[in-house]
Amino acid sequence: MNQPAEPPTSTPIEPGAAAPVGIQSLELGLALFDVLARQPKACGLSELARLAGMHRAKAYRYLVSLGRAGWVQQDAGSGAYEIGPAVRNLALAWLARQDWIALATAEARSLAQALGATCLVAVQGEAGVTAVRVCQPGQGVSVGVVEGALFDLQTSATGRVFAAWSDAHAGALPALQREQIRWRGVAVVEGEYAAGINALGVPVFDAQGQLLLALTLVGPAASLPADADGEAAQALRAACQRISAALGWQGP
Repeated sequence: MNQPAEPPTSTPIEPGAAAPVGIQSLELGLALFDVLARQPKACGLSELARLAGMHRAKAYRYLVSLGRAGWVQQDAGSGAYEIGPAVRNLALAWLARQDWIALATAEARSLAQALGATCLVAVQGEAGVTAVRVCQPGQGVSVGVVEGALFDLQTSATGRVFAAWSDAHAGALPALQREQIRWRGVAVVEGEYAAGINALGVPVFDAQGQLLLALTLVGPAASLPADADGEAAQALRAACQRISAALGWQGP
């Protein structure tokens, strides 16, 4: 009796199998462009060719083609090369595809679960600084913050982030307090907004270094110390740095 035929299966790529064939000249041109993009300032042809490990005449031909496409531009006076306007257009197109609320919410959810504290995402809304996402911990004590809640600029950690980093609210806090918050990189509230409840707020910046949103941890004083250098504050700062970097911010 004939056995039924087995369904066809895809053949896995064996370890060590040859990689798909690409276009070597394109890869070399991109490698040269990558070297240029990593330079802190405009770079001359000879230096660029040396850094790329490429013959000067060959590097020149690649730069001509990259220049025609707008990826590279040459200073008319010095002859040095710099990245061109096509890079800006690509960056803007890439940034337009980033859902920054989704990025922030994912980080907030992770922080809430890891630290056992409520973590919220807040932005500047028409009515004021507003919570747009609130992530509660799976374990631990949840704090009753709801989406749509508004935050006071003086007494809440979230509001203080906007008071410290947004020029629109520069006068909301005393200059010294504003300076201290910016220096520490985190706004700390110890029971001032609600008795027995602490909060830590950290800014997220866009590609131009402008304040985009705040990520804030809120929890009982027993489980969330009001410590700008504590474990929770460090984790919060790291999360905000990741979001800012994903949005193109290259600051400290």
